[in-house]
Parts: sequence; structure tokens; C-alpha cells
Amino acid sequence: MPVNKKILEVKSPVSWILPAALLVLAAAGVVVVTNCSNEKVDGGYAAYVYTNPIVGVKEFKGIIKGPGGTGYVWRQKSIKICVTPYTMTEDFDDIRAADQLKMTAQAYLVYRIDSNKIREFVEQYGAIADVPNKPDEIAQDAYESFIRQPFRTAVRTAIARFRGLDAPARIPEITLMVEESLRKQLEDSPFIVESVTIGSTMPPESVTAGITRKVEASQEYERQAIMLEIAKRAEEIADAEGRAKANKMNQEAQGELLRAKAEADAKLYAKQQEAAALLAMKQAEAEGMILEAKGKKALNEAIGENIIRMETIRNMDKIRFPHILVGSEAVSPLFDAIRRIVPPAAAPAPQPPAPQPAAPAQQPAPAEPQM
Repeated sequence: MPVNKKILEVKSPVSWILPAALLVLAAAGVVVVTNCSNEKVDGGYAAYVYTNPIVGVKEFKGIIKGPGGTGYVWRQKSIKICVTPYTMTEDFDDIRAADQLKMTAQAYLVYRIDSNKIREFVEQYGAIADVPNKPDEIAQDAYESFIRQPFRTAVRTAIARFRGLDAPARIPEITLMVEESLRKQLEDSPFIVESVTIGSTMPPESVTAGITRKVEASQEYERQAIMLEIAKRAEEIADAEGRAKANKMNQEAQGELLRAKAEADAKLYAKQQEAAALLAMKQAEAEGMILEAKGKKALNEAIGENIIRMETIRNMDKIRFPHILVGSEAVSPLFDAIRRIVPPAAAPAPQPPAPQPAAPAQQPAPAEPQM
């Protein structure tokens, strides 16, 4: 037994060096593997890289915008930040409008973290120690801490500028006001406002029901008013048509009356003309008869006197008048008297001589006394 102990004592220095070295190398490998890492960053993310010393203070090393990585480095860590847009929704059930009407509303905000301000965001808007390496939780914590309250305040302020019943129709204006206000408040922060949307603004259900009843009553009133107007219009049209028909009948009756009157006037005028013509004709006939009678009378008178004269002249040669001669002139007083009584008449038209018996010898007619 003592011999063996000596042998062990002689061989022990050489046998334990190699295992010890392997153990040291294994421990060193474990230390290296444990304290070295490659911080990889995917697209749409940015990483805030910092040192993680065993003893001492953590220090900022740089920003990596994905996709990328740090490579294997000694004791460095990163906080990954999502730089793609997030959409946040806010519900309101107690907004007061300008007329103090209680309103409900929904608002949506789309924002993102500026990739150029990752260091500012981590160091001024979040703690390095004990930050979970979950980008969505970091973004949600940032929204809750720095954006939500300004966003809700901007929505309340914008809606409060309008009357409750006017707000639904003014949503575009309200949206623009909220967006401009929020961008102004976050102007110097690492948050970028992409867009704001006001989903709806509504009064409470009781008010809505009252408005609905009022609208329905108004619509019913308008409907009845329209029906009444239609009835009045129909009545006016009927009255107008009746008046038109009456006027037409009146005009037709007046036309018939005028035509009858014209025909009567024409017939009367024709009768008057006929009577006048008949009267004129009768007057002419009477005047003609009078003239004829006068003519006949004058003719008879003329003929009677002329017959007497003619008979006297014709029988003159049968009458013998005594001649009285005074001095150198022969004067026949009887002849002068006859000549004064019977003016000379036109000789009758010559007629063919008729055979007459031989007349007895006549004495020559006494010569007229010379003056």
C-alpha cells in the first residue's frame, strides 16, 4: 500500500494539468458565449444598441436600422423599436358640444416613431433598465404615456366648437382641426402623426330618439302639407278647367248670339233694303203714273187744241172771209184775229196723196196787206 501511494504522488502533477486546462477552456467558452452576441434587426425596426458591462454604467453604442445586425460583440444589447405605423382607437361617451349637448364619438390615430430619433425616444421617452424587448409593448407604453391624452384633448376641443346636432355634418372640419392640433403638440417629439380619422359623432340615444321622432313628425307634417298642396292644386286645376269650360261655353254662346244677331241684322237690312227698293219702286210707279197722267192730260190738251187748230186750218179754204181794202193796203180784220188766236203749227208729215174728186174752182186767196 505505501508503494502505491508513492506512485500516485509521483504521477499526479502531470495527470491533472490537461483536465484543468480543458476545464478552463470550457469555462472560458461558456463565458464568451454567454457574454457575446449578434444583435440582429429585421426590416421595419430600428435597434438602440448599448453596452451591458458586468460592472459599471451602460453606454450607448449606436443605432441599427433593419435589416442588419451588430455581429458578435462583447456584452452589447439592443432595444428594438418598430418604426412602422400603429393605429390607435379612442372612444368618447361624454364629449360636450358647444350647446352642452352630450355627444359620443370615435377617433382613430395612425402614428409611427421617427427612425431618425430612436436614441431620443429611448433615452428621453423610455427607460433603458428593465425594458422588455417587445416592440409592440414599447409602442403601446409610449402611446399611453405621451400621445393618448393630447389626442383625446384635441378631439374634445374640436367637437366642443360645434353644436351637437351640427357636429355629424362637420366631421371633415373636426378631423382637420384634431390632426393639426396633435401634430403641433408632438412637433418636437419622436412621434410622427400620419393621419387622424373621426369615425362618428352622435348625440345620446335619448336625444337621437327624440330627434328621430321630431324628424318623423316633421316628415309626416311635410307629407300632409304636400298632400294638401296637391289637393289644393288639383282643386285649382279643376276650378281653372271649370272656368275655362264656362268661359269657352260663354264665348261660344256669345259667338252664336253674335252670329244670330248678325244674321238677323243682315236679314233685317235685306228686308229694309227690299222694302226701301219696293217703296222706291212704288213711288217711282206712282210718280210715273202721275207723270203719265200729266203727260196724257197735256197731250190731250195739246192734241185737243192742235186738232181744233188743224181742223180750222184744214177747213180754212172752205171759209170765205170778206176783204176790206183801205187805201192801198188790204186789211182783213177777221184774218188777223184768227191768226192771233191760232199760232202757226208745224205742218204734219206729208202723206201720200189720196185720190180726191175734182174740187170746184176756188177763188184766189186775198193777198195779205203789206205793212
